[in-house]
Amino acid sequence: MQQPIGTMVATCLENVYVALLTTLPGVMIAMIQSRVDCIKLALTTRLYLSEDATEVADVRRFLELINLRPFEMRILRLIPVDMNLPVGLLSLCITYLIVLAQFHG
Repeated sequence: MQQPIGTMVATCLENVYVALLTTLPGVMIAMIQSRVDCIKLALTTRLYLSEDATEVADVRRFLELINLRPFEMRILRLIPVDMNLPVGLLSLCITYLIVLAQFHG
């Protein structure tokens, strides 16, 4: 018995939607990290070009703070949210699918 084309298209779209939901946080974090790196570069440039001692001290302190507390996002302070998250989720799903297939068959 064949499924109608509409059902297959809906299933494919639903799978794409779920895949996007799992990858979007990692992509957003990568974009934010890129902007943080641009800000660091701009501050470093300002640090070397500035002649004002107060501004140099402020920029140096801020750069030290950024180095001490780098930008990162974690789920429950345990799982890092980055571009490796979707790959890890896919690996986890495939592993449990294989285990279920072995127990079922």
